[in-house]
Amino acid sequence: MQHKKILAGAGLLAFAAGVLAAPAASATAPPPKLSVSPSSVSPGQTLEFSAYCAGNASTVTSPGLAAPVTLTRVLDGYTGTGKAAAKPGSYQATFTCSGSGGPAGNGTATATFTITGPTSTTTTKPRPGTSTRPPAPSKTTTKAPQVKVLPKGAPETGDGTYAG
Repeated sequence: MQHKKILAGAGLLAFAAGVLAAPAASATAPPPKLSVSPSSVSPGQTLEFSAYCAGNASTVTSPGLAAPVTLTRVLDGYTGTGKAAAKPGSYQATFTCSGSGGPAGNGTATATFTITGPTSTTTTKPRPGTSTRPPAPSKTTTKAPQVKVLPKGAPETGDGTYAG
């Protein structure tokens, strides 16, 4: 009877060790993820970033942001808000995750957003010496109109005889 208890205990111990070891063998962190909302904004509007990172998240950076966005840890990842830059275009935001306990969980993640507006912000300047003001009214003097005398009939040149 003692022998059966020892075998049963050893079997239970081996099973428990296998169950506990299984998650440790597959304990690699998922890759980092980044999302942005809304995906299209006007210059200066607010963008909301959500990031998943099993380790430590860096700031979100992009040429389309007025400044880097600091991410704050929340229950299931990180969040942060930032303002869109002034220049319209399509931009990619990036953040880096480190210290997640596995190579799959470390790395960078990106999200794309668009800033809408005119495609060109350049203005044309007048050439030197020109003015954008309307011309001043011209000063004209009023004269009595010249009367035109129109001749009537054919010109008088004579009757065709030689006058001598």
